[in-house]
Amino acid sequence: MTRPRKIWPAHLVVGASLILMSAVLTLGASRFPVEKGFTILGAHVYPYAVAVLLGIVGVSISLQAIGGGSRNPADDSNRITKAQPGGKRGAAWVTAGLAICALLITHIGFVLAAALLFACSAHGFGSRRPARDLAIGIALALPVYWLFSIGLGVSLPPLVNAWI
Repeated sequence: MTRPRKIWPAHLVVGASLILMSAVLTLGASRFPVEKGFTILGAHVYPYAVAVLLGIVGVSISLQAIGGGSRNPADDSNRITKAQPGGKRGAAWVTAGLAICALLITHIGFVLAAALLFACSAHGFGSRRPARDLAIGIALALPVYWLFSIGLGVSLPPLVNAWI
C-alpha cells in the first residue's frame, strides 16, 4: 500500500510565483527591439535567459511541492541550519566582501573586485580555501565582464587597471 503524497501549499505558491515571473519577463523581453546595433547580442537575450532559468526553478519547486512525499522539504534545510551555527560571522564576511568590492572596484578593476567578493562570500559560507575561491571568482567574473562589455556594450570598470 502506497502512502498518499502530501502537497505543500507554501512551496507550490513559491514555484507558481516563479513561473509567473518567468512568463512576465518573457513577455517584457518580447517587446524589446531585435536590432543589435553596436552589440553582438541584442538587449532581449539576457531577459530571455533569466526567464528560462526562473521557469526551470519554478517548475522544479512546484514538482517537489506536489510530489515531495510525506515530509516537509523545509525540514532538511532546518536540520542543516541547526547543525552549522555561526550565521552572524558568515554574514559579516559577506557584508565585508560587498564593502570591499564597492570600495575597490574602480581601483583594481571589475574582475578582481568581483573575485574578492566571491572569496569573502565563500569564506562566510564555510570555505577555508582562499586561493581556490579567488580562482573560482575570477573564472566566474571574466565571462560576466565580457558578456556585459562586449555582448551588451555596457561600460564596466576596466578588466584590470593600468597599475596591475
